[in-house]
Amino acid sequence: MKLPSSPFSKAASAPPAQAPASMEEVAAMRKQLAETRLQNEIYHIVIDRYKKFIEDSEAKSIADLRALVRPLDSTVTEIKMVVQDQFHPFLYQEHFMQAVEKSLDAVFAWKSVQLPVSFWVSFSDMARMHAADDIDRAILLCSLLRSLGSESAKVLIGKNKSAWVSFKFNDKQYIIDIARRSMSAFPSTDDGLKQFMFSILYSFNDREYEDFSEG
Repeated sequence: MKLPSSPFSKAASAPPAQAPASMEEVAAMRKQLAETRLQNEIYHIVIDRYKKFIEDSEAKSIADLRALVRPLDSTVTEIKMVVQDQFHPFLYQEHFMQAVEKSLDAVFAWKSVQLPVSFWVSFSDMARMHAADDIDRAILLCSLLRSLGSESAKVLIGKNKSAWVSFKFNDKQYIIDIARRSMSAFPSTDDGLKQFMFSILYSFNDREYEDFSEG
């Protein structure tokens, strides 16, 4: 498509004029805001009181961690279908890296939140809120890459609970930094990759688990 020689933009139409809120409407909004603040304070009290119980209930064993990566989950399948529909047809060897980029666009668009307690958010809740903490987003992304055909995709957890996703493709190892919303590529024998792995406590997917904390 040939672009016009000079910048072109449509004239923006003026927004419709809105009447100022009445005193009754202002009072109603203030009341609703006060009620919302009170509800949030009640939620905070409840969570704080039962924090230990919630975190004990949410504790995961090694087997449980593997089970968190679910390539066949319905939410993961829905996202995969959206990604694959952009290729006709989707061929793993030809389109996988492009599919990774589109997957990152989707997951990185979600807000990063810190939960008040240690709590695992479901994939469906993440997709509905478009928000999750870094570890939950890493688990969903790993599940998505596994669903797209990657046999090597794993979640990596660091000493400060940082989260990454790694996978291999065409003799390269890729590391996705969830917090920084970036992806780096290393040759399989690269020293930088070996140094990076020193900061990893453990890695897992739905098939295996590795503990590096005692290495």
